[in-house]
Amino acid sequence: MNAFLLGNKTISDQLIQAENRPSGFDYLRLVLSIVVVLSHSIDICYGYRSSLVMWLWRGPPHPMIYFIVPSFFALSGFLVAGSLERNTVPAFLALRFIRIFPALCVEVLISALLLGALLTSLSLRDYFFHPEFLRYLGNIVGWVHFHLPGVFENRSPPNDVNTSLWTVPFELDCYIAIAALGIAGLAKRPIAFTSAAIFAMLTLTAKAGFTRLFILGGDHPGGVLILSFLFGSAIYLVRNTLPFSLPLFVLSFTLSLVFFYFPATFYLATPFVAYSTAYMGLLNPRRTPLVRGADYSYGIYLYGYPFQQAAFQLLPGGTFWLLNIVYAVLSSGAAAYLSWTFVEKRVLERRAAALLRVAKSIQWLRLFFTTLGRGIR
Repeated sequence: MNAFLLGNKTISDQLIQAENRPSGFDYLRLVLSIVVVLSHSIDICYGYRSSLVMWLWRGPPHPMIYFIVPSFFALSGFLVAGSLERNTVPAFLALRFIRIFPALCVEVLISALLLGALLTSLSLRDYFFHPEFLRYLGNIVGWVHFHLPGVFENRSPPNDVNTSLWTVPFELDCYIAIAALGIAGLAKRPIAFTSAAIFAMLTLTAKAGFTRLFILGGDHPGGVLILSFLFGSAIYLVRNTLPFSLPLFVLSFTLSLVFFYFPATFYLATPFVAYSTAYMGLLNPRRTPLVRGADYSYGIYLYGYPFQQAAFQLLPGGTFWLLNIVYAVLSSGAAAYLSWTFVEKRVLERRAAALLRVAKSIQWLRLFFTTLGRGIR
């Protein structure tokens, strides 16, 4: 039974077979980003308090809905763990910055300076000098605000431009958490790293049980996302011993849905979300031009919600959820293509130079503090 469940192939074996670049991760994050657009179309077209939305978030489908965003985080954790393993912590953080910041910065500016300016009911002077406009620009640095003045003001909730940005602070928290674990040396000690993640999971589960923290029908607690990220990283770190097994994937996926069904056990779902995500990502189907040498998923995720809101307000049939999805996928896909081609890709092409600057800066700081220490003595 154990041999059937676990098999003889490890995660590491599957990575090597795919030459450390399995296409499954590219397809998976693209699918997840489109599923996010789909779920938002229901919210936008029927209203957050509609019976359909309540059924999706509280009824039988809700475990699948709650799986989506943690899976995104688990996928990210698995992939960036390799980056932390190969680089110093400052270099790792620099790589995360140049991957996330440029696309986020452009999306926030486009939403605020173009989309908002075109759709606001206020005069341009009142719009650009409104405190909400200035607060919205804080999204660039992870200070999240969803609203722009006079934009989508008749929607529910009013002025809501891009709720997808709610995950940005937790993404930053994930990078801080894994960097801290890296500084502590746990990134080179897979068992200790995994144990730390398990301890955090059990602690948060116990706290949730005592405080009755969870209420179905809203966003995930941030700890679910961070734990999913950390367990994704842990799976990468223990890749040499962890089996790559279809039965184990089926069991993990089932358990993740079971634990997501009950609010008090949400945190317990995270290691199973991480394994399910890693298994799907490690599959290596033939690449198509859609995922060959490009990653449009981040752009679709960032642009999907504001474009869906705009489609609902401006386009014929935009209030019908299916047409809203079509409009959003096409428009956000085009924006993602432009973002990747003219922003993200060009920045990533300069990552070697960025890493060299980081290394020189670290060397200069070490020399400075060494000299300062000698002077004090």
